[in-house]
Amino acid sequence: MVIVSAPGKVILLGEHAVLYGEPCLSTAIDLRTDVQAIVKGRTFRVNSHRMDSWHHTYIKAAVDTLWTGDPIHFRTRSNILSAGGIGSSAALTVATVGCLSMLEGDWNLDKIARQSYDVEYNVQGGGSPTDTSVSTFGSGILLSNTKGDNLLWDIKKEGRQWFIHHVDIPSLTLVIGNTGIKSKTPIQLKKIRRFVQHSGFSRDLITDIGALVHDGMKALMDEDFTTFGKLMNINQNILHTMGVSTKELQKLINVSLKAGAYGAKLTGAGGGGSIIVLTDDPHEVSQAIRDEGSVSLIVKSTREGVTILGSH
Repeated sequence: MVIVSAPGKVILLGEHAVLYGEPCLSTAIDLRTDVQAIVKGRTFRVNSHRMDSWHHTYIKAAVDTLWTGDPIHFRTRSNILSAGGIGSSAALTVATVGCLSMLEGDWNLDKIARQSYDVEYNVQGGGSPTDTSVSTFGSGILLSNTKGDNLLWDIKKEGRQWFIHHVDIPSLTLVIGNTGIKSKTPIQLKKIRRFVQHSGFSRDLITDIGALVHDGMKALMDEDFTTFGKLMNINQNILHTMGVSTKELQKLINVSLKAGAYGAKLTGAGGGGSIIVLTDDPHEVSQAIRDEGSVSLIVKSTREGVTILGSH
């Protein structure tokens, strides 16, 4: 029996543009998914139910791709909002792959990151290694198309190459506001792909997002949250122009800014899901979001990535 835990994530700056050669800055957060795995029985089961590809998509994909042993009984526990843009599928995938790695006696973070990305990429039909890298390694993560300092790993996929770097960002307290509308990553990826294919203007917007990431890195290192908040707001405006924001997301952003936040933006694929808010007064912002009838969480960035909670 093994138990493995993996964190969720938020994208601070750069979602969607990362798929077109621009950098992306993310951090792990202190919401987590735990997966227990026990080799036993005659059938694979998840939370006492027979495992199937509809209800247990990521776990089954990981098993089908990576496991050749006897049936496993999985049990999951999570406080990460599902389809909320905060890395629920990545955390589940990384924790599951971590369990399979432990059962094989081969705990290796680089391997877990690569295998988890392959699983999520195949399930979603695309995407960058952002979420699974953050969930594996924790802390801040910078994805770039060029190699820099503190390189963790790199990968080539269908003509693209990503370099994944550790970033030692300052401790952040963020507010997450959830719209209650599930974010469907594959749909949003296709929407942006069509936009890029049919609009020359899109290339300029994507380049602009990349520039925000470079400026944001400097602002964070200087702990200049006023500037970083402004960059978040600019990033949100671009994402709105690109068509992945919604009126529900924008409503939560507006009330957060009115409550005195430095900045607020959607996080993840968009089309629903969540916003993240940078503020000195997380409780006031959180209450303002709740007053709109939405779920609000106060979270902290974390250095802890995938971890082993138990093994015997």
